[in-house]
Amino acid sequence: MTSLSSVATFLPYPAFPYTMYFKIRLLFSAAAICFGNWVAQAQVPDSISVTAEPTPAIAPDSTSPPRPSAIKRFFTDGYPNPRRAALLSTIIPGAGQAYNKKWWKLPLVYGAIGTALYFEVDNIKQYHKLRDNYKLLVDGNPDTNPTEAPYNQIDAASMKAYRDQWRRYVEYSSIALGLTYLLQITDAFVDAHLNNFDVSDDLSLQFKPKMDAAPGLGATFGVGLSLQFGRSRPVQRPSLHSPTSITP
Repeated sequence: MTSLSSVATFLPYPAFPYTMYFKIRLLFSAAAICFGNWVAQAQVPDSISVTAEPTPAIAPDSTSPPRPSAIKRFFTDGYPNPRRAALLSTIIPGAGQAYNKKWWKLPLVYGAIGTALYFEVDNIKQYHKLRDNYKLLVDGNPDTNPTEAPYNQIDAASMKAYRDQWRRYVEYSSIALGLTYLLQITDAFVDAHLNNFDVSDDLSLQFKPKMDAAPGLGATFGVGLSLQFGRSRPVQRPSLHSPTSITP
């Protein structure tokens, strides 16, 4: 008698559970492959790139005039500037007059400064000659006495007096040169300051005769003074009455 276990050995296992298991694995494998391909494609960057267009540079407005240089602004801003005129004359004599466009003053400025400078240099040279020859006279050595005329004909006392006199001349010429230099600076400053001063034909000074009637004294005569600046009202000054009176 065949046992139950032997019969079970020859009977095959049911095929349905193994078939379903194989299909499920195949399905999961296909799904995994598809998911992997999708992820790989998602990580690949798009070959079509959008580049931002560069912002064009804004060119300066060609209609606006260029800013003048510092030197040009120095000569044009607030023209005429009294301080700048004085500064120019301090650096170069006559430059302030040229800045004020008073060209006719340049020969006067350079003529005055040149004359003062000539006397300054000439007096200094003469003073040095007198000083050196005086030293030769008083050094006690007769071999070193002056030989150049007219210094060889002057004694020590006269030489000393001439030396002191020319020293004063040097001081006077130095003062004259300094005053001329300061005068041309002052002229440039005042000329620039008074550039807009009213010097039109309306500026007038008039003398007017006047007659007043005084009670009990009759008519008195006098002179009236009318001074007018530009368009302002004339300034009337009191009449200067003469002591002569005419009685009726």
